[in-house]
Amino acid sequence: MADANGVQQHEMALAARLRLLWEQAHGAPAGEVHVLIGPDSVAAWLDDVLSLAERAVIKRADGQHLMERYAEQLLAVIQPELQAHVEAVAGRNVVSGSIRADVDTGRVVCFFLLGEPLAPLPVPGADSLPSGGCDARADSDR
Repeated sequence: MADANGVQQHEMALAARLRLLWEQAHGAPAGEVHVLIGPDSVAAWLDDVLSLAERAVIKRADGQHLMERYAEQLLAVIQPELQAHVEAVAGRNVVSGSIRADVDTGRVVCFFLLGEPLAPLPVPGADSLPSGGCDARADSDR
């Protein structure tokens, strides 16, 4: 992720995933999505995540608390998948992550601190290969 074009592509991929996860969990479209990938962190936020009806609910006496609890439940559903996607894109473990909805501003804000590089995935059957490598020729070719 060293070059600017690569970082921008990763930011766009994360933005698309965050939008998709929110809209699938929430059932309504979000506004703009912003993602910034830094050397050791990822920040993202979605604008206009509340529907008109939800904005009306938060104006009621108990409505804000109700919407905050509802948003927390939605975010608990999407956080594991979003965090896994951040790790895959960044190629590093997430050591700390936070996602919260601010119902006053109608935004979802995410922040992830990155740790060590991810360990390479094991190749199935790699331990059983002979030390000289793999010879794919058929016996009749020898």
